Amino acid sequence: MGDSMPSVAGGHLDSTTQRRRTFYDSGTEGRVRTPISVWVLTAAFVLLCATWSILTPQLLAPDESAHFSSALRMSQGFDWPDPGEALRPEFVQQLGGERAIPHDERSTIGELREQFPGASDTLDQMTQHPPPYYMIAGGLIAALGGDDLRWDVALLSMRLLGAILAAPLIWLTWNTIRRFTRSERMATVAAMVPFAVPGLAQMLGVANNDTPAILMGSVVIWLAVRVLTGDRRLLTLIGLAAAFGLAGLAKGTLISLAPLVVLVLFFGRGRPAQLGPRIWQTVWPLLIAFVFGQWWWLRNLALFGTLQPYGYTLSDKQWPAGQGPSLPDYVEEVWRVTATSFWGWFGRVNAPLPQILVDVLTVTCLLVVLVGIFRRRERIVDALIVASPIAVSLLLLFRVSWATYADTSEFRGLHGRYFYPVIVALVALGALGASNIVREAAARVAFGRAIVIVSTFMSFFGLAVAYVFFYASDNWSAWRSGVRPLLDMASTPPAVTLVVPAVYGVLLLVGAGMTWIAIRPATTPEASVPLVEAAT
Repeated sequence: MGDSMPSVAGGHLDSTTQRRRTFYDSGTEGRVRTPISVWVLTAAFVLLCATWSILTPQLLAPDESAHFSSALRMSQGFDWPDPGEALRPEFVQQLGGERAIPHDERSTIGELREQFPGASDTLDQMTQHPPPYYMIAGGLIAALGGDDLRWDVALLSMRLLGAILAAPLIWLTWNTIRRFTRSERMATVAAMVPFAVPGLAQMLGVANNDTPAILMGSVVIWLAVRVLTGDRRLLTLIGLAAAFGLAGLAKGTLISLAPLVVLVLFFGRGRPAQLGPRIWQTVWPLLIAFVFGQWWWLRNLALFGTLQPYGYTLSDKQWPAGQGPSLPDYVEEVWRVTATSFWGWFGRVNAPLPQILVDVLTVTCLLVVLVGIFRRRERIVDALIVASPIAVSLLLLFRVSWATYADTSEFRGLHGRYFYPVIVALVALGALGASNIVREAAARVAFGRAIVIVSTFMSFFGLAVAYVFFYASDNWSAWRSGVRPLLDMASTPPAVTLVVPAVYGVLLLVGAGMTWIAIRPATTPEASVPLVEAAT
């Protein structure tokens, strides 16, 4: 593999070399105690997602009306029509007026069904996806009261389900980066990084099937990195197989994980030396994955002739005579839409972060990853393997969006949320790149603290941008005027609407402070632990 192991002098390993070799090759690096800061940040992140659940106006998130419609259909019993055949309930199409009135005056689902019976003419495209998320969400709505629930409370329950599913993300990020970089301190810093992407927290706080996709994608990447770095215990391999299988029942975008799973099984450390056993140790986890859920794609091929059928009718718009697709225009739109919606374009792409901020963040991250990975080549193979699901996600985005643009002149399928399921891989590559660039002890501490500051700022700033846009008419000088509209429109009681963000803010500041202290400069040589250990 691309990571050269330390040399052996005189046939003996020094203690540091022995620890690193054991850490990688056995897969049993001993009991690892999770830092308290990680648990504090986990609580803060869940409450951050819950804050977005409260703050985001109802149905003003990507495809939220369709996700809500499918969950409501499931709340009345299993009903999953073929793609392109499901219709949204008429009352869901009429909820715009209800959203504008105070939350305690809104109608129940049953009242709305009576007032607006039957189905609308609008397609519910979500039946192109596997149904488990909607079964869980629909079951939750039914358990809480079904038609007796206020419609916005039913939607809020779906949103908070996403916040709960977000709970493992901070720990998974910390543990993956610890394993991949072999650095406790880099891992501690990396636990702050999800806060730097406000769009991620918003998506985890609304009703959307991206929430289980983000969870399953993160779990698969965590286990894949363990296998890549030498953990070939039976339980780990079965866990990777099961997680990848269940990912097949989450969302089609997770098909991008397939190359990663195959590559870590075939090329990861500790692989069998002989080709035959190595192939078998690659194949049998894939068979388990098929049983756990990857069969869904074979079902689609058998029924519809494609892996991912369309759930809606494509636009019949065509280019004007003498005009056609422009590559420069397409590249400019990808940069503007994909990057901005990744970092944060809140609502249904209503309230974007400032473009200059998006550009600086995007360029900086790209430079850290690309320059850092290729600066020191000991880990380049590992990096390329971890980058494989990101590359596949990017290729899929280009393929679908360019085809739509070339055929219809419309830009579709460019949202940055499609990269959230591989967010842990993105953080891992950034951590490895930074470890290769930032070598001096003082610079490492400064780098870690810069991450803490930027992540904390971005988390608060994203909420502020959305709040001012949705509740203060996008007028920062009139921010106080948005408090009353927020308290009226939010689905929660006023006390909850105020307390949840406040507790999140306190926990984030505490977690950031603990992280800041954890990477403080060592006072004695014996206590010195580098922010990032050497990659050799």
